[in-house]
Amino acid sequence: MARVTLRNASLCCLGVWAAIWFVFLLLRFTPFDIRVIPGIGTIMLTALAAVLVAPIVAIALAGAASLRQPRIAANWLTLGCAVAAFFAQALLFLVTRWL
Repeated sequence: MARVTLRNASLCCLGVWAAIWFVFLLLRFTPFDIRVIPGIGTIMLTALAAVLVAPIVAIALAGAASLRQPRIAANWLTLGCAVAAFFAQALLFLVTRWL
Protein backbone atom coordinates (compact mmCIF):
# COMPACT_ATOMS: atom_id res chain seq x y z
CA MET A 1 0.00 0.00 0.00
CA ALA A 2 1.28 3.43 -0.85
CA ARG A 3 2.36 5.69 2.00
CA VAL A 4 -0.19 8.45 1.45
CA THR A 5 -3.17 6.33 0.39
CA LEU A 6 -4.86 6.38 3.79
CA ARG A 7 -4.42 10.12 4.19
CA ASN A 8 -5.74 10.77 0.68
CA ALA A 9 -8.76 8.55 1.30
CA SER A 10 -9.44 10.43 4.53
CA LEU A 11 -9.21 13.76 2.72
CA CYS A 12 -11.60 12.46 0.06
CA CYS A 13 -14.09 11.51 2.79
CA LEU A 14 -13.84 15.00 4.24
CA GLY A 15 -14.26 16.50 0.77
CA VAL A 16 -17.42 14.49 0.13
CA TRP A 17 -18.69 15.48 3.59
CA ALA A 18 -18.12 19.18 2.87
CA ALA A 19 -19.63 18.97 -0.62
CA ILE A 20 -22.83 17.33 0.59
CA TRP A 21 -23.22 19.85 3.41
CA PHE A 22 -22.69 22.65 0.90
CA VAL A 23 -25.47 21.22 -1.27
CA PHE A 24 -27.76 20.96 1.77
CA LEU A 25 -27.06 24.59 2.67
CA LEU A 26 -27.49 25.67 -0.93
CA LEU A 27 -30.89 24.00 -1.07
CA ARG A 28 -31.87 25.56 2.23
CA PHE A 29 -31.05 29.14 1.32
CA THR A 30 -32.32 29.17 -2.27
CA PRO A 31 -35.95 29.30 -3.39
CA PHE A 32 -35.52 26.11 -5.45
CA ASP A 33 -38.05 23.49 -4.29
CA ILE A 34 -36.75 19.95 -4.72
CA ARG A 35 -39.88 18.24 -3.40
CA VAL A 36 -41.38 18.12 -6.89
CA ILE A 37 -38.57 15.90 -8.21
CA PRO A 38 -39.64 12.23 -8.20
CA GLY A 39 -37.41 9.99 -6.07
CA ILE A 40 -35.52 12.84 -4.42
CA GLY A 41 -36.40 11.61 -0.93
CA THR A 42 -34.33 8.47 -1.35
CA ILE A 43 -31.42 10.43 -2.78
CA MET A 44 -31.48 12.98 0.05
CA LEU A 45 -31.75 10.24 2.68
CA THR A 46 -28.75 8.49 1.16
CA ALA A 47 -26.84 11.78 1.14
CA LEU A 48 -27.70 12.32 4.80
CA ALA A 49 -26.44 8.83 5.65
CA ALA A 50 -23.21 9.54 3.77
CA VAL A 51 -22.79 12.81 5.68
CA LEU A 52 -23.23 11.02 8.99
CA VAL A 53 -20.74 8.25 8.17
CA ALA A 54 -18.05 10.25 6.33
CA PRO A 55 -16.37 11.88 9.38
CA ILE A 56 -16.23 8.54 11.20
CA VAL A 57 -14.57 6.86 8.22
CA ALA A 58 -12.22 9.83 7.85
CA ILE A 59 -11.23 9.54 11.53
CA ALA A 60 -10.52 5.83 11.12
CA LEU A 61 -8.45 6.32 7.97
CA ALA A 62 -6.50 9.28 9.34
CA GLY A 63 -5.90 7.42 12.60
CA ALA A 64 -4.52 4.44 10.71
CA ALA A 65 -2.30 6.76 8.65
CA SER A 66 -1.06 8.43 11.84
CA LEU A 67 -0.29 5.07 13.41
CA ARG A 68 1.61 3.90 10.33
CA GLN A 69 3.64 7.13 10.02
CA PRO A 70 3.55 9.03 13.32
CA ARG A 71 6.22 11.57 12.33
CA ILE A 72 4.33 12.95 9.34
CA ALA A 73 2.55 16.15 10.40
CA ALA A 74 0.03 15.99 7.54
CA ASN A 75 -1.39 12.77 8.99
CA TRP A 76 -2.01 14.42 12.34
CA LEU A 77 -3.48 17.49 10.65
CA THR A 78 -5.88 15.30 8.68
CA LEU A 79 -6.86 13.47 11.85
CA GLY A 80 -7.49 16.78 13.60
CA CYS A 81 -9.65 18.01 10.72
CA ALA A 82 -11.66 14.78 10.74
CA VAL A 83 -12.24 15.00 14.49
CA ALA A 84 -13.23 18.66 14.18
CA ALA A 85 -15.69 17.80 11.40
CA PHE A 86 -17.20 15.05 13.54
CA PHE A 87 -17.64 17.29 16.57
CA ALA A 88 -18.99 20.17 14.48
CA GLN A 89 -21.56 17.86 12.94
CA ALA A 90 -22.50 16.40 16.32
CA LEU A 91 -22.92 19.90 17.74
CA LEU A 92 -25.07 20.90 14.76
CA PHE A 93 -27.35 17.92 15.25
CA LEU A 94 -27.59 18.49 19.00
CA VAL A 95 -28.46 22.18 18.60
CA THR A 96 -31.15 21.80 15.95
CA ARG A 97 -34.68 21.24 17.17
CA TRP A 98 -36.05 19.38 14.16
CA LEU A 99 -34.53 16.10 15.31
